[in-house]
Amino acid sequence: MAALTYVRRALGAAAVCALLGACGGQAKDRGAVDALRTAQRSVAAAGSARIEATMDTGDRLASRSAGTLRWSGGVEGTLTVRVTGGVLAASTRRLGGDPSQTRFLPDAYYTRMTDAFAASQGGRHWIRHRYDADSDPNPAGSLKALAAAADVREVGEESVRGRRTRHYRGTAGGQRVDVWIDDRHLLVRRTQRAGDFSSTVHYRDYGTAAGAERPPAPDTVDLADVRSDG
Repeated sequence: MAALTYVRRALGAAAVCALLGACGGQAKDRGAVDALRTAQRSVAAAGSARIEATMDTGDRLASRSAGTLRWSGGVEGTLTVRVTGGVLAASTRRLGGDPSQTRFLPDAYYTRMTDAFAASQGGRHWIRHRYDADSDPNPAGSLKALAAAADVREVGEESVRGRRTRHYRGTAGGQRVDVWIDDRHLLVRRTQRAGDFSSTVHYRDYGTAAGAERPPAPDTVDLADVRSDG
């Protein structure tokens, strides 16, 4: 499977990269910093939300994800991922399905693959991805990272899907990050851009129920153990 090395990461990335925020001499906009810190506390307290996300990696792969995520008391949730384009779309659909599913649990996130993938992995359909320092899908963490950015500033007031928001921008983790915060100090939209990578995440229905069932251990393979020669 020539495309397996990329595809085995792509579906997990489709759900996860869109959610990530990372930390990153002009003077800071103190008003923006204060607003982002207030939003960080509000989002952390809300604990969960319904999510719609898109990810684009230039001409390689584009995807759309939707589902619910909880970050209070440990990350947990389920996203459905659909491939929407790119030169790797066909191989990604064959190995990962369309749609595919990603489940978030406190210890790792799990991506469901197809029978074609499982045939080369001892019959196992789920890939287990361990979290690393840059793999925190908690949106409160991304607000904290942006508040720490040296160039963070307020862009202005804008409407997002009919909701009045304030738009903030900065550089975090080598990416340009934009966020839109509503009157309740909750994150409505976040975008991230770096090179040919871009992602957009919309958040709504804060406090909604969210959960995920752990895939069966015999049907799971760790990412580090995935065979690429099948």
